[in-house]
Amino acid sequence: MRLAKYFYIGIGALLLNTTACTDLEPEVYSDVLQDEYFKTPAQFATLLANAYTQLAGEYGYVYREGNWSMQEYTTDAVIVPTRGTEWYDNGVPIKMHQHTWETDTRDINNGWSFAYGGVTKCNDVLDKIVMIKGDDPSKYDDITKAGIAETKVLRAFYHFLAMDLYGNVAISANSKDQAKQFTRDSVFRFIEKEILQNINALQRTKSYGRVTKSVAHTMLAKLYLNAEVYTGTPRWAQAAAQCDSVLNGGYGYQLASDYFAPFAINNVNNPEIIFPVVFDAVYAKGNMFHLMTLHYTQQEAYGFTTQTWNGPCTLEEYYNKYANNDVRKKQWFVGPIKNAAGDTLNFVKGAVNAKAIITPKVTTISDPTEQNTFEGARFMKFELEKGIEHHANNDFPIYRLADVYLMKAEALMRINGGTATQAAVDAVNAIRPRTGLANYTTSTLTLNELLDERGRELAWEGHRRQDLIRFDKFKDAWAFKEASPRSRYIFPIPKWVMDAAPGVYTQNPGY
Repeated sequence: MRLAKYFYIGIGALLLNTTACTDLEPEVYSDVLQDEYFKTPAQFATLLANAYTQLAGEYGYVYREGNWSMQEYTTDAVIVPTRGTEWYDNGVPIKMHQHTWETDTRDINNGWSFAYGGVTKCNDVLDKIVMIKGDDPSKYDDITKAGIAETKVLRAFYHFLAMDLYGNVAISANSKDQAKQFTRDSVFRFIEKEILQNINALQRTKSYGRVTKSVAHTMLAKLYLNAEVYTGTPRWAQAAAQCDSVLNGGYGYQLASDYFAPFAINNVNNPEIIFPVVFDAVYAKGNMFHLMTLHYTQQEAYGFTTQTWNGPCTLEEYYNKYANNDVRKKQWFVGPIKNAAGDTLNFVKGAVNAKAIITPKVTTISDPTEQNTFEGARFMKFELEKGIEHHANNDFPIYRLADVYLMKAEALMRINGGTATQAAVDAVNAIRPRTGLANYTTSTLTLNELLDERGRELAWEGHRRQDLIRFDKFKDAWAFKEASPRSRYIFPIPKWVMDAAPGVYTQNPGY
């Protein structure tokens, strides 16, 4: 197991059951009195690890029935066709694609649970800090202050996810807070304030998988980039400034010369990754892209020990956004599926008896005969590891440096009325050498082209819905989806949330 992953794996679990104490004896951690513990950053990290555990796990950030599906299934980048009866799932994937979800749709329920489960874990950590260190902040040492700051900014991240998805949501700044709904603008200002008040207490050097100062700057850049959507007031200049804080901050981030390096099996400490979900096939599960997207026959082709699921793929129109000589097009698999001997595998199931050849064209969103079994380019951005079972070892980049360059370019173009400046072009061209494509110029880089470039670069990384909304294209029709109202730019407050707190929440318009 990689050393960088020890922060998450095992250590946090040791502390989950140490907070309840009903006797008068001093609480003990590893035979050390609690008031003598958590005096070094490494010791303190064992406590903070609990706040991060929400990100990994099968129900975490990239859950196919929660946060990730809300950000990607709902876009032109992903379709989950029903093949026979597989992946019908009570119609949920189709509803997500066609924007016909309801207040009790599974993925929408799970997305809320994920975001506020993370908030709760952060508040639990903050409560533990008070229990261990006392309730007088004036007596806290710098290590304690840094730990509190880190936890609060991570809590702001979870609030950010909730605000982005659901609009007018709850703010939980204390474990004792009663449920109360706030406007999206108020939640935005809470997130911004939490980050700004704590950013200077965060670690100034990179710490893989942790919320550091550079991660906070990236969060602010993303917050300000979407500020007009969230509040009605654009904040482009501040978005660009936060990008510069990352790019010029001396943090040591570098663009990988190989586009696929940040998605390698062992991508720990890749210098392009700013903030990842840290996965491990055994101890921190949740990366299941290989199972989700690959055809059944690809289990044999890649030597997996678990059956692949033949699920999500991309639309032909999205696949065709990539030029044939774009290196990034290789993140999509099309063509014959071959065994180790180089022979194309045959697939037999029901009425299907054919050579296994994946085609980019998706002809239907539902086929009871399963003749669509080979349709749709399959996602292969993450390096495949022979012999793995349900879960992969590759970490998932939530934020990476390429996105910062693209955010800066967009902010500068928006400031300039939508026209590319040379500085904007330079920012996008920073990522172009590894694509095999020619550089942009001020005449070829338009806002629509930048949206396409973001789509090509950041495919399935959880940004597409946000991008389409910011460009006011989330409402548009695409394959197997009619035009939808702008009310679908945010999801409904889940019915179970409203039922659990009568009179607290007002449902979002359109639901």
